[in-house]
Amino acid sequence: MKFLVLAMLLWPVSALADAEDTRRNICLGWMLGGYPSGLEETACTAQFALPSPFLFKCIRAQRTGYDSDLQRRACTLYLADVSRQAANSRVRRQ
Repeated sequence: MKFLVLAMLLWPVSALADAEDTRRNICLGWMLGGYPSGLEETACTAQFALPSPFLFKCIRAQRTGYDSDLQRRACTLYLADVSRQAANSRVRRQ
């Protein structure tokens, strides 16, 4: 009887963990390929602390070529800003 009660209490927790894993996998796919909307991007980046998909778009374009001079300049500014942030970030003590 105790096992049954324990199983009933733990079942929703495991279902929620599975749903969160599924959501994380969906968000990771969107991060690499592009989000369907700004709302999804905001929700995913807030929930899982994911980096901007623009980072991956710039890195890909740097390897394969930019679509325009404007895209190249935007990526240059973005990557310079990210580099400054990385240089000024703190190092966690483990």
